[in-house]
Amino acid sequence: MTALISRWRFVPLILALTLAGVASVAYALGASSGGSSAAVAAQGTTIPGHPELGSGWIGAGSGGMPGMAGMPGMRGAVGQTDVTITKIDGTRLSLQTGDGWTRTIDAAGATVTKAGKTLAVTDLQVGDKITFRETRQSDGTYKINSIQVVVPTASGTVTAVTSASVTIKQPGGASKTLTLTGSTTYTRGGAAATQSALVVGVRIVAQGTVDSAGHFTATAVTIADSTVSGTVASKSATTIVVTTAPGKTTTVNVTAATKYVVIGVSAPTLANIAAGAWVMATGTLNTDGSLDATRVQGGFGGPFKPGAAGSGIPGGPGRGRWPMGGSGSASPIPGTGSNT
Repeated sequence: MTALISRWRFVPLILALTLAGVASVAYALGASSGGSSAAVAAQGTTIPGHPELGSGWIGAGSGGMPGMAGMPGMRGAVGQTDVTITKIDGTRLSLQTGDGWTRTIDAAGATVTKAGKTLAVTDLQVGDKITFRETRQSDGTYKINSIQVVVPTASGTVTAVTSASVTIKQPGGASKTLTLTGSTTYTRGGAAATQSALVVGVRIVAQGTVDSAGHFTATAVTIADSTVSGTVASKSATTIVVTTAPGKTTTVNVTAATKYVVIGVSAPTLANIAAGAWVMATGTLNTDGSLDATRVQGGFGGPFKPGAAGSGIPGGPGRGRWPMGGSGSASPIPGTGSNT
């Protein structure tokens, strides 16, 4: 009798689990059945609970996981990185993702920006790639708050320059040639520059346009400050010769405007840069391979293996620049070795 009673104790639990399983199956069948936008939303290619997006649209909410949505009213930009305007009808924009999904949004009242500049909705063009942000309204619809036009970019190390083009070696090793025009603008160190600042060895980030054939025309080019690091082989009143690798030296040109940073010295000058000391100079790379230094750091002491000359990676508009090294294990500061 005791054994029989013990067995009956498990009946409610088994019954509950069975009912939960039936409910789950029923929900899954209902979610996968066709014909309703809610069903489409449950297929996993949309944001859960946001059938208005249609299949293929993935969002990134401020509190969500990648490919998920945040809480209602907190949704972030639509997560697709390849959204193209295919048709414009007043403020209504027809969009298509790279994998073929389509959607139409109403951009009335939305803030439109491109490369940091504010545009009107009427400035948008068919073919523009965009991202956008939207918020859910009390009636369940969504309002487009902002649209950002994605500007094509290309970055890498300059390997060749002509009057009408610049060729770069991109991260990963691929070569790319960018067209330069009389309207192309140049920036270096946060200040306006000219095309003459494009020399072999500097790193750049270019913004521009890409035609149907894939040709990139640069509209704006940001040129990174370059760096040279190694040990001081010799110096004069206007130069510091730096050994960057066995048998290789680079001349660093200094002026009264060059700033020095030396550990333990409150107001360092060129006199504090001693032969044999490790230094890292930052400035403008010249066509002959020399560097016009705006800043020289040194005084770390001890024997160090020098890194090769390299270039810093430029920041975006309004952001700083920093040297990025490669073989930092051979340098006194990790990451200040070769970055070419």
